Amino acid sequence: MVESTQTAAAAGKTLNLVIFGATGGSGIELCKQAVEAGHRVTAYVRNPDKLTIESENLVKVKAELNDEAAMDAAIKDKDAVLCSLGGKGLLSRDTTCSVGTKAIVNSMKKQGVNRLIVLSSYGVGPGNRSLLPWAIRGMLYHPLADKDDQEALVVASGLDYTIVRPPRLVDKPAQGTWVALEAGRVPHMEISRADVATFMLKSLYENTWVKMTPHLSWPAPNAAK
Repeated sequence: MVESTQTAAAAGKTLNLVIFGATGGSGIELCKQAVEAGHRVTAYVRNPDKLTIESENLVKVKAELNDEAAMDAAIKDKDAVLCSLGGKGLLSRDTTCSVGTKAIVNSMKKQGVNRLIVLSSYGVGPGNRSLLPWAIRGMLYHPLADKDDQEALVVASGLDYTIVRPPRLVDKPAQGTWVALEAGRVPHMEISRADVATFMLKSLYENTWVKMTPHLSWPAPNAAK
């Protein structure tokens, strides 16, 4: 399914959001687009200095993912949670994504917040490793395992989730169009962080892809010509 952008203004909704992983490349783009669209955004971060965006619509909360009280306060009364947590590197056995997401899910249930949109990765999930080249599977073994655990927690949570699975994320200008598939091989192994952020917010505005795990990429290179 080929989709294109729709702005928050066009959707006609102003939302109260909390974003986890807000100082990573994708998280910064999510914050930027959400704030520019007029939403009230709480960025839950370890180091607020890494998020240089300034806006009256943006509140930066400095806290750890294991700070239950801070997380509960950040999630309270929000319309939705967006999660773009990432690990510490290719060779790390870091479990930030799964451990952090478990805390987020538990807090959402306590606070009665039901909508969760998670940035995962292409190749994650049962039977999906075969979508990746052998070399990539080996290189990303530990990060993908952490993402597997993260996704399993979200799917079992009972929340209204959307788990977005893009391939390689690039810091290139948005194309404003993409291919979103329920499953299977994407036509392009790249997509910009800007387009992914737009897709995540668009899914939120339109309440689409609920309890689904879309594979997301740019259209095939020759399709854009």
